[in-house]
Amino acid sequence: MSEIDQRALPIYVIGDSHALPYKNLLFRDRWTGQWISVRSKYISGLTAHDFFNINTGEFLPSLIECLEYEGLVREGVATHLSKREIDFSIARASGLPITPPLIMFTIGDIDIRGTLLQMLSDKYDFVPPFDLPYPLLDRQIIPWDSIAEVIERRLSPFVEGLKHLRAAGFNRMYLQNVVPPTADEARIRQLHGIDCPLSVRTKLVASFNRIMAEKARAIGVTAIDVWPSLTTGDGYLSPDYELDGVHLPPRSAKMHLEQLLEHAINCPWESVNHVRYEMFYRMACGLPPTDREGDGL
Repeated sequence: MSEIDQRALPIYVIGDSHALPYKNLLFRDRWTGQWISVRSKYISGLTAHDFFNINTGEFLPSLIECLEYEGLVREGVATHLSKREIDFSIARASGLPITPPLIMFTIGDIDIRGTLLQMLSDKYDFVPPFDLPYPLLDRQIIPWDSIAEVIERRLSPFVEGLKHLRAAGFNRMYLQNVVPPTADEARIRQLHGIDCPLSVRTKLVASFNRIMAEKARAIGVTAIDVWPSLTTGDGYLSPDYELDGVHLPPRSAKMHLEQLLEHAINCPWESVNHVRYEMFYRMACGLPPTDREGDGL
């Protein structure tokens, strides 16, 4: 591994197949000149609904395995808050400041395409209680409350899981908004076996993103939204970003990461490792250490 790779600031992108365009990205942050190295993990079939089991209080096993593999969790504890000697040794060897890691989740696309899209198909439309630039079609109208109830039911386990991660010390988490759907009608029919008008499916994704962003913001998690750069003036996916009917081309990944980094740079207090700061302060003052770490997972 080169010195650049070793000294690069890591960003962890974890999620459904929309994490794939981030693989092996290495670039310089345009604000600070810091090298950025992206470590991405695609978890096949990951949905917001399966992210966390509210009844048992357990995360999807493959998510915890990913955090453990990346060294972000060890024995159920966030390693950046750990006071164990092995974690200090690893920190010294890395040569990087031990701060809360930057993590972005890509999630929600399967929830929309597998549940909500099937619910609407070519038979129904809906009217959200906020302004969106998409016309109302001559279809039977499903009440907004019914749409919102399904969205919130799909998102509830994900939001609860994010709360647990924050309590464990992961306070620099981000979400990538679900990307605008393809404008290719034939591709939608091929992928899902149904028709659903472009305006309806785009409005559906935009509504899902709005609710997800609001719920995330309420618990201190930031949604990354680059829709204005990806869409045309009428709010639909630009032909420049069409790829395979589901994903965006790899060049879109850097756009999301630049917005993430801009937010992280403007919120430097979130990078402070309070547990270790307190520990070193007590050591300098000759005080006994405390046992305080983040909550376990």
